[in-house]
Amino acid sequence: MRKLIGVWVVIAAVSGSLVGPVSIAGAQDATVVASDETGKKLEESARELIASITEQQQELEGLGETISQATKEDVRALRERGIDLIDVYVSDLGTLEANILKREKRGMDASGDRALATDLRQSLSTVLRTSVKSTQSELQALRASKEDAPPDEFEQIESVLALENIWLDRSFGIFLEHIEAMDRFSLDSSDERELLTTMLTGRAELVSGRIMLTRDTLSKIQRRLRADPSNAEFNTDLDLANTQLDVYVERLATTIRIMGALGLDTAEYQQLLFEVTGEITTGLLSRDVAAGIFRGWVDSVTQWIAHNGPTIVLKVFLFVLILFVFRVLAKIARKIVKKAIKTSNLEFSTLLERTALSMTGSLVMLFGLLVALSQLGFQVGPLLAGLGVVGFIVGFALQDTLSNFASGVMILLYRPYDVGDLIETAGAIGKVKNMTLVSTTILTVDHQTLVIPNSMIWGNVIKNVTAQTERRVDMVFGIGYADDIPHAERVLTEILVAHGKVLDDPEPVVKLHNLGDSSVDFVVRPWVATDDYWEVYWDITREVKMRFDAEGISIPFPQRDVHVFREGE
Repeated sequence: MRKLIGVWVVIAAVSGSLVGPVSIAGAQDATVVASDETGKKLEESARELIASITEQQQELEGLGETISQATKEDVRALRERGIDLIDVYVSDLGTLEANILKREKRGMDASGDRALATDLRQSLSTVLRTSVKSTQSELQALRASKEDAPPDEFEQIESVLALENIWLDRSFGIFLEHIEAMDRFSLDSSDERELLTTMLTGRAELVSGRIMLTRDTLSKIQRRLRADPSNAEFNTDLDLANTQLDVYVERLATTIRIMGALGLDTAEYQQLLFEVTGEITTGLLSRDVAAGIFRGWVDSVTQWIAHNGPTIVLKVFLFVLILFVFRVLAKIARKIVKKAIKTSNLEFSTLLERTALSMTGSLVMLFGLLVALSQLGFQVGPLLAGLGVVGFIVGFALQDTLSNFASGVMILLYRPYDVGDLIETAGAIGKVKNMTLVSTTILTVDHQTLVIPNSMIWGNVIKNVTAQTERRVDMVFGIGYADDIPHAERVLTEILVAHGKVLDDPEPVVKLHNLGDSSVDFVVRPWVATDDYWEVYWDITREVKMRFDAEGISIPFPQRDVHVFREGE
């Protein structure tokens, strides 16, 4: 800690030389009195600035003596005050130089103040050089002492190191401001610029190296945490490493900002900051920075491909090969199931056959996909568990669809109808065109397509018109009360027997059924093949009308006798 005191003793000693070369009072006497009001104000402002600079010099000298006698606890506060004084000193000196330039532009004689400001600038260069170099030396000494320090002093050294780095960054900023002021005042700043460039480049390299080391340390800690997430020591080390990385990133960002103001190339360091933080800054808009980041990505991808490429290619080849093999197996499995269904003595519905074939192929392909994914390194167990959770969520969201599916399963099991059957259900009548586990497609007799959810069909009466191979045609024909009943009965029987599509077994029925209001009704019930139902119905109806007309048998229409009674008769 005594070395810290020595730094500011040197600064204070050098600051005494700031007034040596030129007397401030002499500078006042050498200044020509301005002739206008603005000139007078500039003169007064210059005098105030020179007085302020004088006070700051005196305070710096006193601060140097105080630091040399201060205790360890007070040194830090005194040094912070010293940095503030230097900062104000540089700012006031720059303002004085701006004042001189304004007066010279107005044609006023400010040669005395220019000579004073020039000497102050040159002396300030020596002070800043000494300050920065001493701070850098102190940082090196502290880092060296940190390695051998006992644990109880470790935290204190870390605290001092943090302050030293803050002061060094501030010193660099003041040095930059000093160089810019020299340029504005037309002074040669090449030596100062070269020195600051060297110091900033060295600091950027040092901080960049520490960032990369800390990043590697973080990666190692994170790998250990993945193996043992509950380890408290690893979590503490992770927090410390993250904190340290943030500090280094902030230091590098400050250094980059000062380097950029000097016109130095910071593309490499900007790229490192982006890789660590992922934050897009204005520096990334630079073509060199963007090109460097792109090259880094390309190099990383190239290295990754070179290291993992053969393995990835082999795994992808195995993945494709396994899927191809299981696709062939799925086709074979479907053929086997289809053949088993065809050769079975059991009667399978079209829906059952399609469902069995589809599920067989899907299950084989699903098993193949799981095997193929395992070759790529996927954990099949968690994947199946995830699919189960997703299935539960989807099932909850698709309750109506699942209801249709359940109804489709019941239709599949009980087979109330099949593709090609003529059915009447859910208010629709038509031929079944297609069946799935969710819906049934019906083609109506007037050629309209209806898609009916299975839940509506299973919840209603299902009338399967074509479920049986034979069907009875029920017809009623009426004759007049004056007609010959045996004659009519004989004619009806002859018509049925003569029709080629009326079945002999079961035997057709012709019976006197009802004595109606206007007619004597016969029921005529021939049996036919289901597909011949309407043809027989229409043929017999036509033939009955023609034969009744030919045989003189009347077909009465509804009639009513009206009797009129007169009152009093």
